[in-house]
Amino acid sequence: MIALERKRTAQAINAKFRGSDKREMDKELMFAQREFLNDPNKKVEFKSTFWKTAKPQLKKESNGKCAYCEANTEVVAHGDVEHYRPKSIYWWLAYTYDNYLYACQICNQTYKSNNFPIGGNQFPEPAIASNTTDHKIEQLAGNISPDPIDIAINFTLQDYLDSHHREEALLLNPYFDDPKKYFAYEADDTTEEVVIIASNPKYAAHVKAAEDFYGINRIELKNFRYSVYKNFRAFKLAYNALSDLSVKKEVKKQIETMLTDKYLFAGMNRFFDSKF
Repeated sequence: MIALERKRTAQAINAKFRGSDKREMDKELMFAQREFLNDPNKKVEFKSTFWKTAKPQLKKESNGKCAYCEANTEVVAHGDVEHYRPKSIYWWLAYTYDNYLYACQICNQTYKSNNFPIGGNQFPEPAIASNTTDHKIEQLAGNISPDPIDIAINFTLQDYLDSHHREEALLLNPYFDDPKKYFAYEADDTTEEVVIIASNPKYAAHVKAAEDFYGINRIELKNFRYSVYKNFRAFKLAYNALSDLSVKKEVKKQIETMLTDKYLFAGMNRFFDSKF
């Protein structure tokens, strides 16, 4: 896992995720929640087609790799738009762009599903009751989550980040949490595996959550990481031993490529970069 950066421009983010369109979607969710509170048989229904249009940009931002396991989705499993905070729990964030990232089906569906362990105070839910008025819902629209471009108005991006940190989510969000602070890597030449471990004992719970609900240490990933690690190590050792400058230059280029965001398991490669 590596840190990701969200592009916040009108060209990158469809109009329906922001501005007046976002406020309308906020209202739709709150009206549906009020209806559910009045009649539990009328569960909040989400429009899955709504967030699918975010996929191309999210995939681009994660370089075609799963935001969680960092494997290429063309290789491990189909990738799609993932709700970081599950919409089944955080219903008001179902249409919030900042709750989206690109993830493979294995991490998202096989492991994570609706799991979201926290260590702090849960992200604040809009004050919707069975008797909340239409006028109150109108007032709340645009104030329950951030606009992805106008990040300094109403419920600001900083408000969102503050709530994220107060919640102390044990599952990392690479848009908000820097994975290299939490994760380290351990290679085993006997088993031919690379395992993600805690960079510090205080982050053991984050690794455990990632193992349980992202599947980051599933056997396929450990083996896949090792194959990349072995090549990276070979290039690093070769670079240090080579005397032919032209060959050394080519090896250096390959090492630099393997450290870029686009490369498989770049987070792992960067961790081991100073080890050889």
